Amino acid sequence: MTTIPGALNQLALSSARRPRWAALSLAAGLTGWALNAVADIPPPPKFSQAEARSVKGEDLKSTVSVEKIKIGILQGDELGHSRFGWFCVNEQPMVVNEAFLNNYGALITSVTTQELKRLGYPLAGAGKSNAFDTDIAAAPDFRLGGIVKEAKFEICSLNGTAEGWIQFKIDWALYSERLQKVVYQASAEGLGQSKDKITDLGKRAMISSLSNFVAAPEFLQALKAGKPAEVSADGAASASASAASSAQGAAASPNLLTLKGGALAPGGALKNQTALRAAVVTLETPSGSGSGFYIDREGYLLTNVHVVKGAKFVKVKMQNGDKLVAQVLKLNERSDVALLKTPAVELEPLNLRATALDVGEDVFAIGSPLGVLTNSMTRGVLSADRSLQGRRVLQSDAAVTFGSSGGPLLDAEGRVIAITQGGVDAGKGFNFFIPIQEALRSLELSVK
Repeated sequence: MTTIPGALNQLALSSARRPRWAALSLAAGLTGWALNAVADIPPPPKFSQAEARSVKGEDLKSTVSVEKIKIGILQGDELGHSRFGWFCVNEQPMVVNEAFLNNYGALITSVTTQELKRLGYPLAGAGKSNAFDTDIAAAPDFRLGGIVKEAKFEICSLNGTAEGWIQFKIDWALYSERLQKVVYQASAEGLGQSKDKITDLGKRAMISSLSNFVAAPEFLQALKAGKPAEVSADGAASASASAASSAQGAAASPNLLTLKGGALAPGGALKNQTALRAAVVTLETPSGSGSGFYIDREGYLLTNVHVVKGAKFVKVKMQNGDKLVAQVLKLNERSDVALLKTPAVELEPLNLRATALDVGEDVFAIGSPLGVLTNSMTRGVLSADRSLQGRRVLQSDAAVTFGSSGGPLLDAEGRVIAITQGGVDAGKGFNFFIPIQEALRSLELSVK
């Protein structure tokens, strides 16, 4: 593994002016020092360091995940200077290059995660019982992100070590999943310095900036104020329905949740498309967007697991432009279906079809392609009712694309027959949908 100081020159030193220290003998080095003198490293700027205290033993419940730190400086920007060898000669300029932009954010992200762990902050993912779970309890309550706004290097390197100083200025932000907004942000400088050649000079600068941020009382207050989500629905104790319980049938489960579905309006899907489209929403998460639809006036929504995976809360955008926040209540990763809940809504939820549809009948898909073409409605036919990899799926040529996942597939009467999952190849008509009754069984739901 490349150490942080060892990576400094690889990431930022102008390669055209890189010295050839490997070819120099000790005698030649001494001669160079005698002729040119030892290069002076300018002193670092004045700096104030706050100490980040450990929170171990404080019974902090809210979990944090660290998003990849972004680089907010431009390629070609000057970073400072690098010198080489025991006598710190041959001063070279350091500039931001492509390697710095591509790799340094991940480096700071890793250091930040390890430091938060050392300080005792609960990290998201610790609640996962095995590598294959999609556990709502393992999703973060908060996300910590940052943008490197300034970086300054005045160092002397030798064999993976460095002396001198490195300074960062990072704009940090703490994002609440429950509130779907940034609850605390601040710009924090960090300084790593040493008069001896050490292996962790860059790491010290990163931790220094993080310490100045988390040492602020507002940071810990925000974490304590953001109570972890109660992942339950009317007493449903399980966050996700297992495949085994799905196979046995939802009716036998003690976690069965009964909802009141929407009424079927006369006239069919085309005549009632305005009301049907109003019940379909756009879902936005840190990783992208998708679709969902209401099945109960109390605010219950269905969508795909892959739309909301890794989140406890998601943004909901209604057709009329209103925005809500939905909590993820239940997941079944094998079936790729999820149950969400917002506050109660003043609209008619979709009616669910209890029987199978014949191949060749008309179907209608509603969703938000690309996350911006909200509530788009496309028409096709049911092409097949088949089994793929041990799961029943419906196939249709009704057009869907990225962002349509999680939306409903309707019959000609306007009843939901399936949930959009995706296609083999965009534009080829090989699109697949999860039968609605399979989805309900997977989530241990009963809809009247």
